[in-house]
Amino acid sequence: MTVTEQRKLQRYPLEHRLHDSTVMLRIGHTHYAIRHIRDISDSGISFYLDEDLTVSSKVTIEYADPKVSIDVYGRVAWCAKRTDGEGYAMGVELLSPLMLYAMLRKH
Repeated sequence: MTVTEQRKLQRYPLEHRLHDSTVMLRIGHTHYAIRHIRDISDSGISFYLDEDLTVSSKVTIEYADPKVSIDVYGRVAWCAKRTDGEGYAMGVELLSPLMLYAMLRKH
């Protein structure tokens, strides 16, 4: 992947892998499965996705488990093809990333 990291803020890595259906990215009525979350910072989230998305697209990150469901809104900040050919890496600038991080760490 040839993305130059631009975030200057601390990143919070997740210590466990997520189930495929736990976290989704939505644009309009289309849902995309987030394959793996790389990290979350105070300003956003970066992850792997099978799809190439347009920078500046408005998105919703949906988190759901049997106890809670939240939606966090944002926009695609960057998207780059992974050098290993396994889809795309991307970053999404979120309006409230720490709420999402708190839920992901808790469950």
